[in-house]
Amino acid sequence: MPNDEKTFQPGVILHTVIVGVFRSSGTTLGAWCTENEVNPSKARTATYGQAGGPEGQKLLDRIIDAAGREMVEMAYAERVRRHAEEVEQSMQDRGRK
Repeated sequence: MPNDEKTFQPGVILHTVIVGVFRSSGTTLGAWCTENEVNPSKARTATYGQAGGPEGQKLLDRIIDAAGREMVEMAYAERVRRHAEEVEQSMQDRGRK
């Protein structure tokens, strides 16, 4: 199911989450690529947002659905929250010096 809303910001966090969700289900993104005849390099460019056109978005949606959209959403939201907290803490630490 294509995701018309921009729920995810492609990049390092999304890629890491997708890889982790695949691993937690006992497989890998690479295995999914092989099974679905997708070039792993193209999969990476989709998850990192380097292929942001319609075809790249379509591939990204396929990957997210294969990993498990709900699990990716939950893990992504948690990882983004943690990252925001780390940035906030870093800014506060710099302000104290």
